[in-house]
Amino acid sequence: MIKKAMEKVGTYFYMLPEYKQAKKVVWDNIDNSGFKMLDHIPPEITKNINNSELKIELINGSIIQLIAADTFKQSGVGSNPSGVVFSEYSISSPAAWKYAAPILAVNGGWAVFNMTPRGRNHGWALLQQAKQNPNWFWQVLTVDDTKVLTPEALEEEKLANSIALIEQEYYCAFTENAGAFFRRVRQNTYESDIMLPENGNFQLGVDLAKYADWTVITPFNINSFIVYPQTRFNQVDWVLQKARIETEARRHYDRETGETALVIPDSTGVGDPIVEDLAARGLRIYGEDDRGFKFTETSRRQLLDHLAVLLEQDKIKIPNDEGLITELESFQYSLSENGKVRVGVPSGVTDDRVMSLALSVWGVNERVMPDTYTMHQIAQNRNRNRSFR
Repeated sequence: MIKKAMEKVGTYFYMLPEYKQAKKVVWDNIDNSGFKMLDHIPPEITKNINNSELKIELINGSIIQLIAADTFKQSGVGSNPSGVVFSEYSISSPAAWKYAAPILAVNGGWAVFNMTPRGRNHGWALLQQAKQNPNWFWQVLTVDDTKVLTPEALEEEKLANSIALIEQEYYCAFTENAGAFFRRVRQNTYESDIMLPENGNFQLGVDLAKYADWTVITPFNINSFIVYPQTRFNQVDWVLQKARIETEARRHYDRETGETALVIPDSTGVGDPIVEDLAARGLRIYGEDDRGFKFTETSRRQLLDHLAVLLEQDKIKIPNDEGLITELESFQYSLSENGKVRVGVPSGVTDDRVMSLALSVWGVNERVMPDTYTMHQIAQNRNRNRSFR
């Protein structure tokens, strides 16, 4: 882009999916050797730098500007770029290219697309188009070509992540749902008309509401390895929330011992005083000194990993609740700019159902499901008058 901008006076856009990414990945970025990304533009050809608009004016009059694909319709349409780089195109809005393509066709401009595969989406479709068009250049480079990781580091990544994710991130495989964190979700559901056993020893996973979030209570029968329907509510004061948690804990008591369900609450931050009050009411609370489950970056990942293993190994059954299933299927692996693997849901998607579920099954992976309760036997109770609710 810098070379082309010096060869022909014009406006040149370097585009990333969102504005904050453009600023972080390019404008403020410093590589591992301490070299700033913007220093690739020699100071001898730089006339002016506008930090507020992420724009650089070169001495010949050309403009290089960072913009966001998700707002190109508002910010880019009507402009006349001579060249555009679509960085991370596979996770960018494909509409940006639809708006830019006619402009570049009219003025004889050019476009470059770089990406990591994200399934067979618009990025994959563009690559197929390029392969069929001799006027396009295309190239696929795997970790074996770039040598971005040492063989030892690559082996560590293979041990820590799924085969599908490794194939996608390091070998450029266009695999559907390669980044999906939870697997065999729908294969481990049961229908709502099944009568669930009342007896058993229960754990309650409680994800407490934070501001506008939802409080979710998930009962889990550790004798049958069945997750019972969740209770979810928000905009309820703490007094009533504690009363609802206590009700659920006493409702799911052990018929043999009379003990209430073991409550496993998220006690991070606002949860601390809530957990103390629940313990004072005589409920059994998980954790050292009845403190509940403390979330850190490490403990959160351990919690999610544990749930993922239970589902992938078909150890638990969950309700056929589309809200819960959607959240589970929304969890994705992703790589940060420094190569660190993260797990989470996209912006705007809640995760309270999943975190409550993960809390409810915490610590049960060493148990073996007894023959007393099986989903086949429970299914025979389908359509009877009695129901869990």
